[in-house]
Amino acid sequence: MLTGTSKCVATSGFTLLEMLVVVAIVACLGAIATPLAANFYSGCALKTAMGDICLLVREARGLALSSDGPHAVTFNPVTGRASLALSRGPDNQWNTADDQVLSSVKIVGRGGGLRFGYGSCGPIPGLAPSDDGITFQANNSMVCNQDLSSNAGTVYLVAGNDTAMALTANSSANGYRLRRCSNGSWVPF
Repeated sequence: MLTGTSKCVATSGFTLLEMLVVVAIVACLGAIATPLAANFYSGCALKTAMGDICLLVREARGLALSSDGPHAVTFNPVTGRASLALSRGPDNQWNTADDQVLSSVKIVGRGGGLRFGYGSCGPIPGLAPSDDGITFQANNSMVCNQDLSSNAGTVYLVAGNDTAMALTANSSANGYRLRRCSNGSWVPF
């Protein structure tokens, strides 16, 4: 004999259909956000790398003013690095293994798919083209002299999302120009 009352307790939770809808929404948001995040990351990596190169140029110019000889920022597409060289080595050439290097920054493999090159923008119109995206004639080196002049040339960096930036120096002006590729053409940065 049963005594007392029995109650039916209802449990609450998500149904399988509700869970599938939530998973589908999260997957759609992820599919939209992933390329945006990758483009943002590539752009940040590109700007940071170009900023590091600008710091090397400023330091080379400052050291050239306070010393007896020129200093150089060297670009090596094989190792994927930009370096501040204090002097040429015994071979009297820039960007060789015997240079006295003060500091170096990694470009290739840094993140965002960075490498030396133009991207889809191509070289800046009116400036010399190059196979590797580096047009400085002193063995891929921007040589900074005591009078704040340098040899003319351009270094191009491109990210994995095909965004590109360029640093251009001419032989007589005190400074350099930064440009970025925007909608297929080069604009000041």
